[in-house]
Amino acid sequence: MDSFARLLDAVARCLCRYENLVAQRTVLAAVSGGTDSTVLLLALARLSAEGRLPGPLHVCHVDHGVRADSRASAQHVVDLCDRLDVPVAVRRLAPLGLRPGEAELREGRYAALLEVAREVGAGLLVLAHHADDNLETVLFRMLRGTGPRGLAGIPEARWVGRGGHRALLVRPLLRTRRGTLEAVLRQLGETAHEDSTNQDLGYARNRLRLDTIPNLRRTLGIGLDVALMTVASTARAANEILEAQGLRILTQRARHRAPWRLELDLRGLDGPARPFVAEAVRQAHEALHPHGEAPLTGWLDRAVALLDKPGGKRLAGQGGLVVERTRGGLLLLDPARAGPPPHGPLGQPFAIDAGRQRFGATEWWLEAFTHPLPPLAPSPAEAGRERALLDPRAAPPPWRLRVRRPGDRFQPFGSANPVDLRRFLQSRHVVRFDRDRLPLLVDDLDRILWIPGVEVGEGARLQLNTRRCVEVRAGCG
Repeated sequence: MDSFARLLDAVARCLCRYENLVAQRTVLAAVSGGTDSTVLLLALARLSAEGRLPGPLHVCHVDHGVRADSRASAQHVVDLCDRLDVPVAVRRLAPLGLRPGEAELREGRYAALLEVAREVGAGLLVLAHHADDNLETVLFRMLRGTGPRGLAGIPEARWVGRGGHRALLVRPLLRTRRGTLEAVLRQLGETAHEDSTNQDLGYARNRLRLDTIPNLRRTLGIGLDVALMTVASTARAANEILEAQGLRILTQRARHRAPWRLELDLRGLDGPARPFVAEAVRQAHEALHPHGEAPLTGWLDRAVALLDKPGGKRLAGQGGLVVERTRGGLLLLDPARAGPPPHGPLGQPFAIDAGRQRFGATEWWLEAFTHPLPPLAPSPAEAGRERALLDPRAAPPPWRLRVRRPGDRFQPFGSANPVDLRRFLQSRHVVRFDRDRLPLLVDDLDRILWIPGVEVGEGARLQLNTRRCVEVRAGCG
């Protein structure tokens, strides 16, 4: 089997691993015109012709506009796609200055690729990063200082995009050396149009690729590659454990979860669990951030350090996100995306036996059911504080939902006298963000019957002679 045939099989096997996630959706290949992306395009075009791709093939070329010959690269890609009969879109980035940084170019490139992915309905976004890129990345991150996630190298696949369109970014050449790609290109008799900025030593990655790594290879020989691959594989295994434990904490301990908020109950997790807690916070940040971005390492360290501070302490972050120390852990939220509670002093009507009702545009919903007799199961302890059993005889209808107001008083379950609501919520450690958004169930006399997730009012609690009962449930999300 020749080199190109082996490469075809490797690319096909890689894409097959993700076919069930993006079945029959367009495959969008990012092609710069260099050796690696040209070989990738040739391989994908052959697989498409043989019916071995998950969906139809499209190509996107991003012209950064920072070099004189960039239009020649774009024309090279267009000519190759015309010859292969593959649709191609060319995007030219807006001017980024005389010498844009590597991060700016990367962000602009990904934004353009995602725009084209949305236009063509792509489920797979295929990039041509190869094994040498991966080793270079590991060394670069090692020199800058990083943890297991950075040392694990470039991931083979990850989701990109937010909102209405997401695509799975896949790198099927990540186990192929650049020398192999160059040999395949010669074997096929094709040419590439290399990016001249790749030789510019003003960029740190280029200095590493063209100067540092060759010098290290002359000194260490093949031992450099073996050492970097060992570091990457070990870090990847450690990172998989870290991610799995972080996801377990996020899944099991998330409370009151909504698209703009998430509360983590971290009680019982001591010092040795802190790395897993930090990973759970990182994943929560990605889930809540409007663009799905991961937090900076420094911010993540400060966020986890809030666990050593008293409740109420806050930390602002990227994209408007805020993390607050609660009694039981941490609350992450995006206040700008949180929907408002109902306006007006009376709030909103609350109907019984009318199904689930949203409290304004907030994350809270409530529903109520009538029972001829108080239900025996589940018990109040089993049902938790997000269910209440109320006696409608003691609470004249109609019932309403509203937020708290200055001067509100509340008579908690078992208490002989009402207390100031503001102080009561503080004593129950209700987080600051929730106090002005919490739905209060009130009767026609404006008495507070129930504070969801907190306490039932004494005035409407069940009595020994209660015959008709209203069960009210609440939730967040």
